[in-house]
Amino acid sequence: MKRIQYWLMCFITLLLCSCANKPISPETWLTKGVKVNLPAPHFDQVYHDQQLLTFSYNGQQHSLITMIDAQNDALSVVGLSTLGIRLFKIDYYGKVITTEQNIFIKELPSASQILSDIMFSILPIEQWQPLLPKGWQLIDTNEQRLLINEQQQTVIEIKYRQPPSSQIRKPTNIKHYIFGYQIAISSME
Repeated sequence: MKRIQYWLMCFITLLLCSCANKPISPETWLTKGVKVNLPAPHFDQVYHDQQLLTFSYNGQQHSLITMIDAQNDALSVVGLSTLGIRLFKIDYYGKVITTEQNIFIKELPSASQILSDIMFSILPIEQWQPLLPKGWQLIDTNEQRLLINEQQQTVIEIKYRQPPSSQIRKPTNIKHYIFGYQIAISSME
């Protein structure tokens, strides 16, 4: 009986350790061979949103709920299953990103890729442009944002719904042409 209790305690300890906060590098992959630093978060406005994200990849669809809180120099993202089970939490403050991965679902993008997509969609292009490779650019209109590589090919396309003029734009769709996925975004607020 003591041996079973010992192994049960070891298993619980390992499970708890796997859910601990882990710092990750503030970087993201734009393509399979191009990696850039993420800009440090800086928000002139407070941004809160609850979103239903529907990922389409390889002919399959999977959904995820995110709760996003951004203000000043901090960004926090909590990912939940559609049943409300917490999957992960990401905190980005200053130059430090910590993640807490509660449950990993291989059909969904990694927490760091979700963070990158959120940052590409809500941060001003002025914060991104100095970090992009030479020849890459972000092009903004009221309805969309395009990330263009040095060969003038679209890498990421983000579509927006028009907010009141005093608010940050909220994305409705993100399409990553290189990685082959698309995210339909519905605001739940």
